[in-house]
Amino acid sequence: MLYTLVSSLNEEAHEFPFQISDSFVEEHQVVAILSGGTEAMFVDLVRSKKIDLQKPIYLMVSDFSNSLAAALEILSFIRQRNGIAKIMQHANDIIFPDPNESASLTRQPDEKMLMNDKKMRLGVLGHPSDWLIASNVDYKEVMKRMNCELVDIPFEELSSIGVVDPGMKGAEAIYERIKEIVKKHQLDGITLRCFDLLKTVKNTGCIAVSKLNDEGIPAGCEGDIPALLTMMLVKKMTGGDPAFLCNPVRIMPDGKILLAKCTIALKMTEKHEYTTHFESGIGVAIHGEVPKGDYTLVKLSSDMKRLLAVNVEVTGCQYEKNLCRTQIWIQSTPIVSSYLLSDPIANHHVLIPGHHAKKFWQSLFQ
Repeated sequence: MLYTLVSSLNEEAHEFPFQISDSFVEEHQVVAILSGGTEAMFVDLVRSKKIDLQKPIYLMVSDFSNSLAAALEILSFIRQRNGIAKIMQHANDIIFPDPNESASLTRQPDEKMLMNDKKMRLGVLGHPSDWLIASNVDYKEVMKRMNCELVDIPFEELSSIGVVDPGMKGAEAIYERIKEIVKKHQLDGITLRCFDLLKTVKNTGCIAVSKLNDEGIPAGCEGDIPALLTMMLVKKMTGGDPAFLCNPVRIMPDGKILLAKCTIALKMTEKHEYTTHFESGIGVAIHGEVPKGDYTLVKLSSDMKRLLAVNVEVTGCQYEKNLCRTQIWIQSTPIVSSYLLSDPIANHHVLIPGHHAKKFWQSLFQ
């Protein structure tokens, strides 16, 4: 059976560059993911028993419209429930990888080493986006393991500013309001349900997230709490350098990976320009280019029991209109590609300048 998922936000979603046979579809569970923002649709298929997690699932992806990013979140959701799934990037991509092959990349941190010396207050401005199906956290466990208090903040505290200018003036107004919220709630970091801004105030949080990270206040997108916790951990380990929260959007077998997002701390870039938000085509987003060289890819799982920290190289940047606006190529190893395609820690990962993997491994593990 074949199910096709596409979000109404992605009007430029692409058809797949490959086809699979009718007989293959008849014999297997196949989900064609045309765009990002479709993860909750997959959960609906599971709840309605159209998809059986106890049977192998093929997730067809394209190179555009955050198709792969959605598949990574869905794959993580399936793996959390002990299911088996395969991301199909081409018609002959039907062999299921062994998740154990990439298990050495992630380990369980020592609980005491995750703990901050000072209690941190992290704002969750609006609920996590509906498509973050593999990124739920236990607030009490976050406090216990990381000494971080998660503070739920009604989205109306931000959206009450009303419709703003669709350009930079409006983006700056969103930033100023979020700064007020950070001060009011005495926050050390924040994540916001940014896509709701497109409907309520007709602009984006991309500039706000960029500026906050430049100011040393970790700020994340889509209400993604594990990604924010990863950014807080990165700040602790590196002394405060900005981090790039990103989607893997293309994964090559040799370890070459394209990362993308519509915002980035300008301190990380060597040049940048402003453009529109990818999925909506409105508001202000950032196309930034970072220097080539040494970086580290990091992600902490939602239960804080699994951490990825691997050294990579940035080999270049690009711009294509059918992806989030900041687009960075990294070179890792085949095992990192295998990790993402077989047992990823959800979708969002964090990229930071410098090779810090050894520091993470030495400091956070027994």
